[in-house]
Amino acid sequence: MGNPESGDAVEAREKILETAARLFAEHGYENTSISQVARAAQVSKALIFWYFDTKEKLYRSALRKTLEPYIIAIDDLDGRDEQGQIERLIELFAEFVNENVYSVRFFLSMVLQGEHQPDDVIRRVSELYRVFRNLIADIIAGGQSRGVFGQHCNPQLDAAMIMAALDGVLVQNFLSTEFVHDAGEMIAHLKASLLPRLLRADH
Repeated sequence: MGNPESGDAVEAREKILETAARLFAEHGYENTSISQVARAAQVSKALIFWYFDTKEKLYRSALRKTLEPYIIAIDDLDGRDEQGQIERLIELFAEFVNENVYSVRFFLSMVLQGEHQPDDVIRRVSELYRVFRNLIADIIAGGQSRGVFGQHCNPQLDAAMIMAALDGVLVQNFLSTEFVHDAGEMIAHLKASLLPRLLRADH
């Protein structure tokens, strides 16, 4: 099979991962087979199993590759007031989920199945979630200290409430279409209604 650390082997492994990430994103976990990945990557199924052992290990590796380069574009918050910064973070979170819908679905399925030994993929998703939530909490606290938001605000609790509402909107994407409202409309409604109620200044 050759030296798995050679340049050609590393290149082949990366090609498999890139191809798998694309196919999983386009078709989902259940509808993507190892045979499809092998054909699209122009490698043998045996080579895929040499590197990844199982389809789930391939998926986890492809998911890790998808998440590794993802960062929150903090520069997008520059020049915005506190509520504008929170609105932009909501948009960034929604954009991330929409761009990685199958990866998020797979992550949720692992959580719902009670996976008690989170691997680095799950830790990375959890870390991204915490970063979004903590940024929102920090913005609320900063606005509160400047008198923009009222003293009734609880930065950590309000941030958790915003994320919970956002989670509810985005999870609808995974349900039967007969129960789903347009996610864009729901996000807009969230920003227009929930934020002002949670973050209104004292009068």
